[in-house]
Amino acid sequence: MKKNNVVDFDQAEKNARKRDFEKDSESRFKAEELKRSLLDKLKELTGEEHFIGTSKDPFAGEPFNQTMHRNLDLLNRIEYFTQAEGDFLFRIQAYLEFKSNVIICRKDKFKKKKKNIIEDDFEIPKSATVSDIAEMIGKSRRQTSEIMNSLKKKEILLNPEGAGHIIENGRTVSPRTWIVNPYIMICAPRKNNVQLDKLTMRLFQHSLKNLKDQEGKKVTLPARFF
Repeated sequence: MKKNNVVDFDQAEKNARKRDFEKDSESRFKAEELKRSLLDKLKELTGEEHFIGTSKDPFAGEPFNQTMHRNLDLLNRIEYFTQAEGDFLFRIQAYLEFKSNVIICRKDKFKKKKKNIIEDDFEIPKSATVSDIAEMIGKSRRQTSEIMNSLKKKEILLNPEGAGHIIENGRTVSPRTWIVNPYIMICAPRKNNVQLDKLTMRLFQHSLKNLKDQEGKKVTLPARFF
């Protein structure tokens, strides 16, 4: 008897969901019919084509990052970051390049995109140097350099060396790019899969695999998505 009651309840729930779906479909159909009727009436009165639009999402086009909560929770629990390192990572989020996690200069990060841009106008955003980053987060260059080198040892930052040479502060140096580990935060869409630059993923693919807690016990990063 109890089994039959469970079956009846499941069937009733399925029927209720079906009715709700049919009601929603009917409501959407009526709304579309009403829109078409109004547009036809406007065209009849004015002789012009009209369209119905919706108000713009205030967050549309606004850059933001996503933090890997479980990974950050683990690192917090094992006291992986110093207070200065945590402050740095919070501040630097505003300057990550979309889809690469490269730290870029403020003027390039917030530069307005030109409409109908032609190929000759394309410019690669400038990777931020330690001096640039220090200015952006309001720290001295010495403090910033110490924090960044510490985070590099902890596999949170990478700074691969590029080809060629540039002039920086009167010195000829090899160009370097600072990249934030996407296992901690990611500046890229994550709808159905991680749409992150493949080179960035390769650079960090094997990072943070030797984590240990305060007692020296090995711990594993909870979320590894590449």
